[in-house]
Amino acid sequence: MTHSASTSFALGSRPICLCLICVASILVAPAFSQNITKTELGFNKLTTSRISIITDLELDDELERWPVYLDQAIEQWKTVFAPVPIKLEGLQTTIFLIGDKAKWQRLGLLDQLPNLIDGYQAGDQLYVVDQPSTYYRRLLFLHEATHWIMYRWQGGAGSPWLMEGMADYLGTHELREGSVRLGFFPSRADQVPYWGRLRLISDTMNKSSAPKLSEIVAFPDMQERRMERYSWSWAACTFFATHPELREDFQLLYRGQLDYSFESSARWLRALENDWQKLSIQWRCFVDDLDYGMDMKRSALEWGSLENRVLKEDNVADFTLRADRGWQSSGILVEPGESIEVSAEGRVVVREFADGKKWSSETQGLTVEYHRGKPLGCLLGVLASVEEEQRTARWETVRIGKRAVLTASQKSILLLKINEPSRDLADNLGTLSVSIRQANGLKE
Repeated sequence: MTHSASTSFALGSRPICLCLICVASILVAPAFSQNITKTELGFNKLTTSRISIITDLELDDELERWPVYLDQAIEQWKTVFAPVPIKLEGLQTTIFLIGDKAKWQRLGLLDQLPNLIDGYQAGDQLYVVDQPSTYYRRLLFLHEATHWIMYRWQGGAGSPWLMEGMADYLGTHELREGSVRLGFFPSRADQVPYWGRLRLISDTMNKSSAPKLSEIVAFPDMQERRMERYSWSWAACTFFATHPELREDFQLLYRGQLDYSFESSARWLRALENDWQKLSIQWRCFVDDLDYGMDMKRSALEWGSLENRVLKEDNVADFTLRADRGWQSSGILVEPGESIEVSAEGRVVVREFADGKKWSSETQGLTVEYHRGKPLGCLLGVLASVEEEQRTARWETVRIGKRAVLTASQKSILLLKINEPSRDLADNLGTLSVSIRQANGLKE
C-alpha cells in the first residue's frame, strides 16, 4: 500500500515492479528550464517545473534528458489511461537515483523503505537504484513513474499482477532520435540490455514450471520467485493489451478506479468467467509464439463470429488457412476418442528477400530451413482441449503436410498454422485449402 513517512528527503513506502503498451506516435516534449544544484549532503540535484532528481551520481546528458522523457511519457500515458482533465493538474515528482546504496543506508535515507532492491514508488516520490545498463536504469525510472501515474490518476494500481505487469509493459521502451516510446516489444535482445524477461519466461517453460494464466492473475505478491513473477505479469499485460479481441475489455480494468487490492481484478475476472476456456487457448497460442520480434497482431488467435461445431459422419468441412497469420481456429470440435482426417493443398510464400527473391512452400514445407525441428512452411495442427484451462507451454504440434489423422483424448478444437516464427509472418502471401472429416478407424 502507498503511504508516506519522512526522513531528510521525506521518504515513503510501497512495493515495486515493471511493464509494456503500444502507443501509435512518439511525441516530442516541450522545451523546459532546469536548475542544477547540490544538496546539503553533497548530492546533485536537478530541478524542473515537474521533476526533481536527487542523486549521488554525476548528472550526465542522459539524466538531464529524464525531464524530457517524463513529459513524453505523460503524453503517452494519457492515451493509455484516458484520465479526466483535472487529474492532469499538479503532476510533480521527486526521483531519488541511488548510485552508492551503502552510502544512502549509512545516512539513514533508506530506513523507511521495505527491502529496496531496484526501485520503489511512494506517493509522489520515486526511488531508482543504478543499474548495469543505461537502458535498464531508464526502464526502472519509467516503470516507477507508471506506478506514480496510476496512483495519481486511478488512485492505485490494482492487484500485484496488474500493478507490476502494467508498469513493466509501459516501462519497456524504445529510445529513438531523442524520443521515448512506451510499450515497446523488442526485436532483439541487444535493444533492451539487462532486461531478460523473455529469457526468464523461456526458462520456466522449459522447466515445465510456468504458471497458468489463472495463477498469474492471482499472484498474492511479487516477493516469491520475484523476477519470474514480474516477467509473467509483463507477459499477461502484454497479451491482454495487444490482443485485438481482448484489449478493449482490458481497458475497462486499468482505466477504472483502482486501489491496491484484488477487488477490481476479481470483478473483471468474473466478467470473463464464461469465456475462460477459450481465453486460455488464446493465451497458450500467445506464449507458443512468444519471442523477440513477435508480431502481436498477426499472432493473435481470434475467434471472431466463428461458430464451433462437431462434424457429422460423412461431412467434410473446408477451411482456408492464411499464411500471414499465426494459430487459426478451424471451428471443428472433436469429441474424446474420436479422430479426424486433415488434408491440405496449395502453395504460399513464406519468405521474401530484399533482392525480390521469394521462397514458396507447399504444405510439406521447405527443408532448406527448419523451425522447432520441422520444415519451414509446413502445415501444423494441434487439438486444444476445451474442457480445462490450458497450461502455459508451447504446443506439441502435429506435422500435417498433405494429410494427417489426429485423435482427441478430450473434447478439443482443431487449431492450424504454417510453421514459421511469428516475427517472419509479415511478408507471407497466399492461403492453403484445408479439408477436415471424421476418420474413426483410420490411421495416419
